[in-house]
Amino acid sequence: MTHAELNSLFADPPGLWGRLTGVQNDKIGIRLLLTGFFFLLLGGSFDSVLMRLQLAVPENDLVSPELYNELFTNHGTVTMFLVILPIFEGFAILLLPLLLGTREMPYPRLGAFAYWTLLFGGLLYYSSTLFQLVPDAGWFAYTPLSGPEFSPDLALDFWVLGLGVAEVGAISAAIEIIIGVLKMRAPGMSLSRIPLFAWAVLVMAFMILFAFTPLIVGSLLLELDRGFGTEFFNPELGGSSLLWQHLFWIFGHPEVYIQSIPAAGVVSMVIPAFTRHRIVGYSWLVAAAVAIGFLSFGLWAHHMFTVGLSPIILGFFASASMAIAIPTGVQFLSWLATIWAGRPVWGTPFLFVIGFLVIFVIGGITGVMVASPPFDMQAHDSHFVVGHLHYVLIGGVAFPIFAGVHYWFPKFTGRLLDERLGKWNFWLLFIGVNVAFFPMHIVGLMGMPRRVYTYDDGQGWGVYNLISTIGVVVFIVPGIAAFVWNVARSSRRGERAGNNPWGADTLEWATTSPPAEHGWTVLPIVRSRHPLWDQDDLHSGDPRLERFVRGMAEWPLRWRAALVVGTADGRPQEVFQVAHPSIWPLVTALGLLVVFMAELLKLRWAIGVGALVMIVAVIGWTWPDEPPVSAEDEAAFEREHQVAVNAGGSVVIAAWATGILILFVGIFFASLLLAYFYLRLDNPQWPPPGIAEPGLARVLVATALVVASGSVARAGLRRLLADDRPGFIGGLAGGLVLANAGVVLQVVDLASFEVGWTEHAYASIFFTLAGFVLVVGAGMMMATTMVLYWALRGLYTSRRHAAVANIARFWTAALVIWVVGFGTLYLGPALT
Repeated sequence: MTHAELNSLFADPPGLWGRLTGVQNDKIGIRLLLTGFFFLLLGGSFDSVLMRLQLAVPENDLVSPELYNELFTNHGTVTMFLVILPIFEGFAILLLPLLLGTREMPYPRLGAFAYWTLLFGGLLYYSSTLFQLVPDAGWFAYTPLSGPEFSPDLALDFWVLGLGVAEVGAISAAIEIIIGVLKMRAPGMSLSRIPLFAWAVLVMAFMILFAFTPLIVGSLLLELDRGFGTEFFNPELGGSSLLWQHLFWIFGHPEVYIQSIPAAGVVSMVIPAFTRHRIVGYSWLVAAAVAIGFLSFGLWAHHMFTVGLSPIILGFFASASMAIAIPTGVQFLSWLATIWAGRPVWGTPFLFVIGFLVIFVIGGITGVMVASPPFDMQAHDSHFVVGHLHYVLIGGVAFPIFAGVHYWFPKFTGRLLDERLGKWNFWLLFIGVNVAFFPMHIVGLMGMPRRVYTYDDGQGWGVYNLISTIGVVVFIVPGIAAFVWNVARSSRRGERAGNNPWGADTLEWATTSPPAEHGWTVLPIVRSRHPLWDQDDLHSGDPRLERFVRGMAEWPLRWRAALVVGTADGRPQEVFQVAHPSIWPLVTALGLLVVFMAELLKLRWAIGVGALVMIVAVIGWTWPDEPPVSAEDEAAFEREHQVAVNAGGSVVIAAWATGILILFVGIFFASLLLAYFYLRLDNPQWPPPGIAEPGLARVLVATALVVASGSVARAGLRRLLADDRPGFIGGLAGGLVLANAGVVLQVVDLASFEVGWTEHAYASIFFTLAGFVLVVGAGMMMATTMVLYWALRGLYTSRRHAAVANIARFWTAALVIWVVGFGTLYLGPALT
């Protein structure tokens, strides 16, 4: 009965309402995967076939130059933003609870919000075709080509704003993944026992935070130039077109590794299962993934070798671009050593892994070649780079995706994919990819530039382009078709799989196929990196842990109980209630969509409507529920098992989420500061002639008020811990009043400026950075107002006060941003 009760408790509601409100990780993960594959078929496949048909012969007129620009812009955009990343985030959300031995992701509603924003962002971007306003400035949208002078219509606005919505979804899913891997695991699963795929998606998620946030900042500045007339990228008024390249490639080059690191994680799961051997060099593989994550942020100017950077800068980024090959080589040696030591079984997943090893090595070698500035300056805008990029992305990313689908398909459907069709799929893809992209290296070295829609006869390029076109048609038309047919057929008529058809070693294969809604009735106790190979009984070990996991299976049957563990040691830390299904994530995503659509259509009043919808939806989303058990029952479980219980919501998870939110805000702020100092260094006089330096009187008073507000509010929190409720409410209200006074005074000061933000890049970045600081302050005050409301209703006690503690943390971060931000704006010109 326990299993059935938990299964019902964790299931989404039936019917359409359940599809709109569902938060169950299996459903969200599968939706992300299917949506990513849908966009692959739409933009990754059709566009590429049409482009290659155009280039198959010289002087072809199958498509116009305008349409060709739209095709390659759409192909790159969809592949980089709407296909690979959603697929890997879908894999992560789908697999992590089973892989880590827990029941759910930490924030199920955040996962649902991530899906809806991805879907809406992709549809908003694609809606440009309905208005015949397809973006045509390349997937990198270089300024000034993407600016208001050369792209005056709405096409680039669809690109900026549609992808902006999807980027919010990517970051939301990343937050979910980080907390899920670090805090929600089976008892005993220490950091040194985490499966390699979990390590890979953890690195990926942190990289998303650090890479996508500067891109969002760059997109914001570009849209301000396009929609509001600011001058960030106008060199004639103090701006810089290279600023966009820096902000974009801080995202763009790590994005390649954001895709390849989880692909490597898939490879590290498949190889042990199909070689019947433990992975060789587990610790080295973890270190290599982390090293690649760090190093990838030190080589963005690898894409800017031809813009006129100094030799010192060229040398630094060339060295970093070559150095990243070292941890990549460590990964390959580990995989090859495992295959050598094992007894390979040549199933379809393993074939795709072997294909990955072959193709990715070729892509890596050519990558080291273009890391050399002299060579890159010759090959930079040639088809050589096109061939290199596709060897990396298809060999290094697409092949592991196919391996992962073949590997985990039986777990979530209960049926095996057809092996014969799988092998046809592999060979069509493997042959087609090499036939398509290897000749591009040759024709590129012969001088054929990329991003051209045709070429003259007599150049000697025709035969190579024809071969490439044949290869693309082979791997996309029959190759992808074989995969789609295999999935469709096998999901209904495939051979029954059983729980562990591969004899694999990780926890997901101990559950039923397909798994229960809650994954685990009795949580496993992990004592090994390979629990299914090393442990006869997953529920035995430490007697205290045995009592605890069986207690969790028997007691919290009326609420969605999940476990939080210590980050390093995997010891049980807290039992809490994960969120129920809710319509509010969908409503929040719709509000965000309204905000971006309003800016697209220049209906500025509707931005406020969308923002109001989002505020109301977030309040509904976070509205506290009545705890499903009494404080006495919580205390009784705590006394018996020595593990904290918070049925009203996790204290630990909430603190981690607040910390990651602060990290995101900090990265956003740092990206704006980067833009400020880049423009400052690019201008000989700052402020420019005719613009006076800002006065200090009001900003000093406003800063004093805001800093004082933080001290008063934190004093109120201390009163709460001492069970002094009136003192707590007074401190919170006093801090809120002081903060409001400081913000209002600062707004008055900014309104008194005589210069507008469209007159010069100095004014543009001044008001943008100041506006961001004020938005952070306003968000802090709105959240504090909600906490004050619940404090007046007696919700918080010295035992239950997680929201108050998190507001205090965010208040501190807002104070730091205020002081640094306005200090830079008001004191920076005088100090430099």
